[in-house]
Amino acid sequence: MFVFKFEKMLNIKENMIKKCMLEIANIEAVINKSFEMKEELEQENRQRMRKLNGALRKKPDKDMLLFLSDNIAKTQKEIVRINLEIEKLKKEKAKKIDEATMLNIEKKKLEKLKEKEYENYVIEENRAETRFLDEVANIKSANNIIGG
Repeated sequence: MFVFKFEKMLNIKENMIKKCMLEIANIEAVINKSFEMKEELEQENRQRMRKLNGALRKKPDKDMLLFLSDNIAKTQKEIVRINLEIEKLKKEKAKKIDEATMLNIEKKKLEKLKEKEYENYVIEENRAETRFLDEVANIKSANNIIGG
């Protein structure tokens, strides 16, 4: 009886821990993808800056300068947005790690409680067996006295 109760709770905790670990892995994948996007945007901005500097050294074309400047500014805004998203994801990941840690601690407590309950169960079973054997011995003894 006690085994079923504790096993069920342990299984629930284990499933919750697995779910947290999966969520952490998913968050990590999104963070990595965001870093890659950020790196690509920064690379594009460096290329645009080189083009802009090259255009400034030559005869400047006003439309090309405006185009490159606008693209650099837009890309920079996107980089800032991605950085904010990455920070948000890192905080969410930290929360999930804390949650998984707490679940793990609770699981270990349940395991210890299960062990303690099992020890108590064994002790109680031994007591019941001892009482039964004492009763049997008393009955035999009484039969020997009466019959003997």
